[in-house]
Amino acid sequence: MDKSRAILLLAIAAVVTVAALPCRAAEKDKDQESIWTEDEGRGPGPGRGPGRGKFDLTEEEIDRIMEGVKQRDPEKAKELAKLREKDPEKFQEELRRHGREEFGRVVRERIQKWRQERQTEFIEWLGENDSGEARELAKIKERNPDLYDKKYELAWKKYGRIFEESRRNPELAEVLLEDLKLQEKRDGLLAKIKATKNESEKRRLTAQLEKVVSDRYDLIVRRKQIAYERLLKWLEELRNRIKERRAEIEISQKKQVKAENVKKRMQELFEGNRGFNWD
Repeated sequence: MDKSRAILLLAIAAVVTVAALPCRAAEKDKDQESIWTEDEGRGPGPGRGPGRGKFDLTEEEIDRIMEGVKQRDPEKAKELAKLREKDPEKFQEELRRHGREEFGRVVRERIQKWRQERQTEFIEWLGENDSGEARELAKIKERNPDLYDKKYELAWKKYGRIFEESRRNPELAEVLLEDLKLQEKRDGLLAKIKATKNESEKRRLTAQLEKVVSDRYDLIVRRKQIAYERLLKWLEELRNRIKERRAEIEISQKKQVKAENVKKRMQELFEGNRGFNWD
């Protein structure tokens, strides 16, 4: 296998592997796990969806859910209040089970709040990058809400990805925005070239089009360069994590480490004192 093909295969494998890896926050959680994690079957915890997504309730949200449970079942609410002090983790599980209706309302409120915040941020970004479109949306927002929703969706379809990238990768967002402008300029020039009958004007417009195409080519190459640099960074992170996992396994295989962990686990199982978060 030649060198260039080997590098290509390594890059593809890295992309697939990194895509399957958890994000850094999830990786930190995983580092806190122990070899006993699979000892007890774990489904989604309180407020969690499939996998590791955790939904932490605020004290105000907990009080609201408790009030709903209290109205339906005062005795159950008293039991939950005691459990809240004794075992907060178990309390959250029971609270979600007995306050399912209120919990669902909290989830919906959070989703709605997130959507409103994202829309506000997007409109602000749009005002900075396409003030004309932002002004048009502002004009019809109160006058015609249905039209506003349609116009907003069109604006999001056009700029949504660039807006998201502006928060993750400002350099890439800048390239994408410039490329979008060049595409619009290209389409405008093509329309003018097809419409004009004047050969001199056609040659002038064609020269402009060639410049636009040339500029777009440079942007596309830059976009590929950014993706390449990101891939190199992922590869380096992957190599470091592989080293960390190898070191972790080597330590776990030592007889003394195994004996200490077994002893601690037995003590926790008998005493019911979880101490360190094994699960």
